[in-house]
Amino acid sequence: MKNRLILILIIFSIFGAMTTFSQALDSNSSSYTKRLEQRIKSLKSSLESRDDKINDLESKLEDLQKQIFDLNKDMAAKNDEISNLKEKEKAQTSKVSIIESLSDIKNTKILELENTLEEKNTEIDELNKLLVEKNSTIDDLNFNVSTLSAQIKGLNNDLNTEMERVDGLESQIDTRDINLSNYTYRLDKEALEKDALKYEVSQLKLELDIDDDDDKDDDEESIEDMLDEDYDRYRDDDVTFRFNKFDVDIDSHKIEIKMYGSNFDRTDEWKDRDRSDFRDFIEDICDDIDRDFNDDIEITVYDEDDDRVGEYEYDDDDNDLSDYDEYPF
Repeated sequence: MKNRLILILIIFSIFGAMTTFSQALDSNSSSYTKRLEQRIKSLKSSLESRDDKINDLESKLEDLQKQIFDLNKDMAAKNDEISNLKEKEKAQTSKVSIIESLSDIKNTKILELENTLEEKNTEIDELNKLLVEKNSTIDDLNFNVSTLSAQIKGLNNDLNTEMERVDGLESQIDTRDINLSNYTYRLDKEALEKDALKYEVSQLKLELDIDDDDDKDDDEESIEDMLDEDYDRYRDDDVTFRFNKFDVDIDSHKIEIKMYGSNFDRTDEWKDRDRSDFRDFIEDICDDIDRDFNDDIEITVYDEDDDRVGEYEYDDDDNDLSDYDEYPF
């Protein structure tokens, strides 16, 4: 705008000078004056054209500034989204650490119980050996009693002459009977101790089973929470499946999982899925679970009507799907 004012002042200065000059001329210079006026009009037109271009450039500059403002706004939103994702990743890492710590505590407790059970079994074996030895001693005593009884029968043939000897033998028999009673009492006591040990072992086994049941419930709940948080949706180019329920059952051989869909039917949307991509989705689930549990996995998928649409078996040794069956069966 400043340049524009300068140009206007210059033009008017020229125009004034030309006017003064024209007054000094005679009437023959009128044609020259007209040409000057035409030149001045041309300069004015050029100046107006330049003003239009300046206005156009200022308008474009405003548009660019608005675009830059929108880009900065989008960039701030993206940065917020990245921060949220990082926080979520930290939360997941913390959860995995807690699960691993609980698993280590569980394994340590199991090892301690196994060691205690092994010690009790060793004690029982030693008691069994001692019982065998005592039984052998009793057999020897029974044999001795039988021998003495035979001797008594032989001495009865000459009772009058062998009475003192019989009395001595009876005394020996009484002594041996006392010893036999003592051995019987000790064996009965040892049998009671053995029964007490058996009861203690059974209690330890019962405690171990109770702990296993508690750990089993915790593990099942942990897997269900993970599935509900990370695998409640499957998406490919054609379909989006949502799952609103997960049932997990862990036994000594494998982990069984049931996934219930909420927005697809096996006669409709199920047919439109990318089959290979959906199997990869199932395998990702098994890989996540296998990081914490060394068991085979079986997953059954149901549609919104609770109709079975797929069964998948995961081999823990191969870390891969070993078999699958999908509707139509």
